[in-house]
Amino acid sequence: MTHLRHHLSAELPQALQDHLPPVESMQFLGQGSRNRHWRLHTVEQVYIWREFGLTPPGANRQLELQALQTLQSKPWVPRLELCLPEGVLFLADANAVPMQDTLNPQQRQQLLQAVLALWQHPFDAAPNDYDQLIHDYAVLAGPDYAALAEQLLDTCRHWQAEQFCLIHQDLHPGNLLITDQGIQLIDWEYAVRGNPWIDAVALERMLGLSPAEQQLLETRLPDLAYNDPWQTMGCWLTQLDQLWQAAQKVQSVI
Repeated sequence: MTHLRHHLSAELPQALQDHLPPVESMQFLGQGSRNRHWRLHTVEQVYIWREFGLTPPGANRQLELQALQTLQSKPWVPRLELCLPEGVLFLADANAVPMQDTLNPQQRQQLLQAVLALWQHPFDAAPNDYDQLIHDYAVLAGPDYAALAEQLLDTCRHWQAEQFCLIHQDLHPGNLLITDQGIQLIDWEYAVRGNPWIDAVALERMLGLSPAEQQLLETRLPDLAYNDPWQTMGCWLTQLDQLWQAAQKVQSVI
């Protein structure tokens, strides 16, 4: 057992080894666009170790940690245990499972209320500069995506930064866990003070919002003066995803 513990510890940063009791087992959970995730079992607790890789386009490690730290009182945010340059350690819910095909009515309501609470939570950060973000993506993606970038810029040109708020900005089923206590939102590396319509459209994609649910979210959404803001923002987010995918593909081979 001593040999096994030594072998496992060799995979972990020294500062993490110093913080934890002896690790009994490690389970590789998978890798997102850049980060590897491990489940660490000790005698006392189960943890999730999120090992940072190359920062993907548009992500911001500093803002991610700032958002997580300011939201630690919320039951739908993972509990931070340790922040290191190499990654982040969370307390794990042993019974947490990824979102399945659908949410039950209670879980659905919990998710909507969590996002509404997120939008209202104070967040001391500069508003996200979407013009610069699109420009950075376009530079990586190359000249074939110049027209797409111009379309994106044209849509967001009149957004008012004073209407921005704290948003997750990467809501999808893979970033939602179901726990004994309810829902939990994970992977906050794109969290910013930004346009909440981005989260609203992501919820529409995930849940297929009813008119009543759309109206509930609209009580906290800025007026964008589009004829159909759900359609316009849905198209914008699809185009942004296309540009991001192209930028990420180029970055991964640089």
